Amino acid sequence: MPTGKHLKILSVRLPEPEVRRIKSLAASRGVTVQEAVHQALVSWALAVPNTAPESLAALQGSLSGVDVFTIMKREKKAEFAKDRRRLQ
Repeated sequence: MPTGKHLKILSVRLPEPEVRRIKSLAASRGVTVQEAVHQALVSWALAVPNTAPESLAALQGSLSGVDVFTIMKREKKAEFAKDRRRLQ
């Protein structure tokens, strides 16, 4: 598991009894809650089938051959400009 600068915070809301149960289970197995959650998420991610296209170049149908990145950049730029005008 990465350490230091490479870590990002992930916040999860759980009922208090569930948090106590998870803390207790982690401690009984000699791991931190952080490591237990990391292991659980890695296991979950490995079980999820990867159905997303490898890249935007692999898009099919109506988006095939469309430069999606350029369109997204243009839309985002227009959105920021609109927000700036609203703030003035």
